[in-house]
Parts: sequence; C-alpha cells; structure tokens
Amino acid sequence: MNAKFRAGVFVGTVFALMVPYLAFVMYFSLRLPQNHWRSWFIVWFVANFLTLTLLARRIFRKQGAEEAQGALRTSTKTKPAVWIMRIVSSYLVLAWSVIFFIGVKGTIEGKYVPSRAIPAGAFLLFFIGLFGWSVYRSFQRKV
Repeated sequence: MNAKFRAGVFVGTVFALMVPYLAFVMYFSLRLPQNHWRSWFIVWFVANFLTLTLLARRIFRKQGAEEAQGALRTSTKTKPAVWIMRIVSSYLVLAWSVIFFIGVKGTIEGKYVPSRAIPAGAFLLFFIGLFGWSVYRSFQRKV
C-alpha cells in the first residue's frame, strides 16, 4: 500500500466501524430506560477497538522500516512526541486505576450492583492493560 494513503485508509475504516456503533448507541439510549445499557454495546465497542488495533498494526507495520531508511523524521523530532504519548498514557493508566479501585471498594461496600460493576471493571482493566502495555513497550529499546 502506498505510504500516502495508509492514514486515509485507517481513518476511513475508523469511520466505517464507529459511525454505525455511535448511531445504534444514540438510537437505543434514547429509547431504553435510564441507566439500562445492553451488554452488546460494550462488546461491539471492544470488538471495534481490537479490530482497529490489529488493522493499524498491519497497515503501519512497514512504516517504521521505511522511515528508518528514508529518514522521514529525525530522532530529535520524534522524541517530544514519544514523551508526550508516554505522559498522556501514564496519566490515563493512573486515572483509570484509581477509578477501578474506587469501584472495587464501592462494590465491596455494597454501593454498586455487582452485575453492573463487573462489566465496567473488566472494561477498565482492558484499557489499563492496553495503555500500560503501550507505555511499557515505548520504553523498550528498539533493535
């Protein structure tokens, strides 16, 4: 695939997957009783997220080698972007971890219904793991 069109293909795929999801969520959220979400909303979102992650890996796999050969970006220009990504990702992992532990404490104390707290906790753990892994990988030495 031509390097110029990779980002366009990815953004097009994001819109193709997420626009129907958002349309269904908006449609059903206006018709369902308050605080009553279907479990397939979360499953569909996680499936879309995993699909986009795998697709991005496949589309942009060769881009790192091409940039190293073609020197599209020098290493001095990428360092601030990498540090910004590390800081933002670390902040999100920290914030989601605090929210997760508050939810665990509230569920143990009986403030939250377990049937709603367990899927929400699993959702948070998924993103904590995903973003934590990305921070960990950003610190690994490139060979």
